[in-house]
Amino acid sequence: MMLRCPIVGGSNEPGNTALNMVHIIPENMEHREYGEENKSKVDGYIIIVYYENMKRKGILLPLSFFLVLALISACGSTPQTPVPAEPASTQAPAPVEQAAPVIAAPERPPEIQPFNPGAISEAQYEAAKLEVQAFIADLNRIIRARNYEAWVDHLAASYHTLINSRDFLEERTEELYRRDVIVAQNMGRDPRMVERRILRTGRDFFLHIVVPSRSNDRVDDIDFVSENRVKAFTIDTRGNRLILYDLEIIDGRWKIVS
Repeated sequence: MMLRCPIVGGSNEPGNTALNMVHIIPENMEHREYGEENKSKVDGYIIIVYYENMKRKGILLPLSFFLVLALISACGSTPQTPVPAEPASTQAPAPVEQAAPVIAAPERPPEIQPFNPGAISEAQYEAAKLEVQAFIADLNRIIRARNYEAWVDHLAASYHTLINSRDFLEERTEELYRRDVIVAQNMGRDPRMVERRILRTGRDFFLHIVVPSRSNDRVDDIDFVSENRVKAFTIDTRGNRLILYDLEIIDGRWKIVS
């Protein structure tokens, strides 16, 4: 596209140069030449200035050139419609979903299989019974000798703690008093005259309870509670099974646990 801008003004007097027309065309566009002209190139455009009289064009060309540049802005430029900027989004960013933490399931402790007494063979039963009978025979000897320290050596630590506890000794004191009252009645003595013996230590329990009653125990049978624990029984003249001790193998030795 060619842009023509007519020029108003200038002098028409002879000898003066009058600027009649300015053509502004792209460089790659063909154009027709007519009259006296002067060409210039500015920013990809050809600017053609036509004069009626070129005698003094050497003086006026510089002025005309700057005038043409002003004309490019005045009559050739096409105003560009400003593109409105897109308003900034006011929407909050979508929340980022976070994966729920994976919680490992707690490890289950291995299930303890219940003990099956039927799994004990006859040979195991007989061997354990012989060991328990030998243990009780040795215990009877220690009790008859009233050897408290040796007797304690045959006790589990938990049972030794128990026989020295206050509650245990108070209960055994009451049992001892009732037994003494019964003995007095059977012998025809006045039970009101029975003196209460107070058990204050495990040694008192040994001397007043164990020595008089447990120096001649006999093991007739055993029951397995676990592979390493048995209950020892004696059988009286009526055929009743009476429990003697609860025994367990601890550190390779049989011990009284109750």
